[in-house]
Amino acid sequence: MKVIKYSNIGCREINQDYLASSSFDQDKSIYLVADGIGGYDCGEIASKIVCDSYIHGLINNLSIDEATKEASRNIQAECQNLGVSKMGSTVAAVFLNGLQASIFWAGDSRVYVFRDKRLLYQTEDHSLLNELSHVRELTFDDKKRYKHIITRSIMGNADDKVDHDSLDLCLGDEILICTDGMYNDCPIDYLIESIRTNNLDIEKQNNSFMDNHSFIYILL
Repeated sequence: MKVIKYSNIGCREINQDYLASSSFDQDKSIYLVADGIGGYDCGEIASKIVCDSYIHGLINNLSIDEATKEASRNIQAECQNLGVSKMGSTVAAVFLNGLQASIFWAGDSRVYVFRDKRLLYQTEDHSLLNELSHVRELTFDDKKRYKHIITRSIMGNADDKVDHDSLDLCLGDEILICTDGMYNDCPIDYLIESIRTNNLDIEKQNNSFMDNHSFIYILL
């Protein structure tokens, strides 16, 4: 297995993205990418809490939904500890048990799976733009006005939840987990091909990224 992690601040003052991974019980491993929500307090803290909570929960045999509740409780507790009203984070993650993948996410961070260099799977964003696209054709003004509005995240609320899917994977499959700052400013096809050809030159382009941008790449 090959794993590459990358995170950069881009043109922002603080990097609110967080990457985490852990391996346990021989064939089990978890990979997470989280993006602290702009406009609220302490996004860089929220994204770390979310990732750490899932790792702790899944290592201790909680279900994904139970681990989500733990993450939500931990966010709420930290809000009270810091004296802030709101903090939150997106999350996108892959929990591997051998070649069985449990994929879960909230918000607009994404999971892509490639097989034989073709896109096999992609998560569906929890965003206002995505919801609007199901009911009408998006205008230029829509894309500009609603670009960063997400409809789900982990924010310390009792109704916080993630979507999840399961996939049977094969050796040679590729997994890419990334924040919106990555796919908004870098075509995913370009990124994945750069990784495949050992020609990843993204650091030369960091100043052209408008946002924090982060990914985890996994080759099975």
